Amino acid sequence: MDIVRGLAALWVFFYHSKQIFAQSSPLLYELAKYGHLGVPMFFVISGYVIAYSAESSLSKNASPKDFLKKRFLRIYPTFWASIIVVILMPYAIEFIAMFKSGTYIQPISLLSKMSSIEWLYFVSLTKVFFSNGSNVQEQFNAINSVYWSLAIEFQFYLLVYLALHFKKHFKKILLIVTGASFLNQVLGIELSGGLFIHYWQMFACGLALAYLHKGNIYFQKIVTKHTLIISSLLNIIILISLITYIDFNLTISNFSFAVIFVLMLWIVAPFEDALVQLKRGRITKYFLELFLILGAMSYSVYLLHAKLYQIPEMFVRQIIEPSNIAYGILTIVLTIVLCAPFYYFIERSFMSKNYSKIHKNIIS
Repeated sequence: MDIVRGLAALWVFFYHSKQIFAQSSPLLYELAKYGHLGVPMFFVISGYVIAYSAESSLSKNASPKDFLKKRFLRIYPTFWASIIVVILMPYAIEFIAMFKSGTYIQPISLLSKMSSIEWLYFVSLTKVFFSNGSNVQEQFNAINSVYWSLAIEFQFYLLVYLALHFKKHFKKILLIVTGASFLNQVLGIELSGGLFIHYWQMFACGLALAYLHKGNIYFQKIVTKHTLIISSLLNIIILISLITYIDFNLTISNFSFAVIFVLMLWIVAPFEDALVQLKRGRITKYFLELFLILGAMSYSVYLLHAKLYQIPEMFVRQIIEPSNIAYGILTIVLTIVLCAPFYYFIERSFMSKNYSKIHKNIIS
């Protein structure tokens, strides 16, 4: 899942910085235009991971409060720290620009973009409930547009937390909420665009995949012969279908993409053993480890990329023309490198011991 999480973060990054490929690579630019679909990927992965986390809590008869505490620490402190970085970004950009222009221009403080009460709603992620219609992102655009998804994510955690109180009926509650989300879509009930119910179906896809795996219902168990060949062919067909959609500029709903993504994850499971074999090769090992590291850092990269990439771009612009594909690639690589200290010193500080141990094994 860490590799997939890394790919999702990278795709979202491409989406927010797609203009850096406008001149150099029409193909990457077109692919980047669909990078918003990385968010449904994150929701699916979250549904999958949280299902296992919740079931672990139930099996240990742990308090639901412990579950919520871990999820709170996973989201909020790193989110708050990223706000500080984002607020300081305009000053850092102007300071760097001063060495070329010779003049320091005082930027407009992002703190002035909202009133005190609006900032309170913002840092608590409740500002999402003030959105008009389905454009929940608009409530966060003034500071950092990616923050909207954190609000939806934490609402998902809250629902799971509440469901954990009912223990034996935990799965039933998840099924009822899933049914309610589909009913809401059919009936078109007017609810705040910032409510989790509009996005629940994507989390439900991840939950479904987790319970398929927990029930030992794997693709290779059903297709017992020529599993890798059939799995490869099916994934190629799915990818060709997606590319056709993109090529004809057709739109695909977040839920439809989530279903396709889950299907691919279920089908691709037989390749896990193949990946283990690849890690034994020197070149393939380093290539896979790069994506594992990106996956481990994905939350930090997701929070900072949309604003932070402007700094590396300022330096890359001095040595590479925008018409060269290396301009965009180097900008992205350097941005990820800049996110590393934030991950090491901020994000990892608030991980649970088990989760932190897993991440250390990935990074080391």
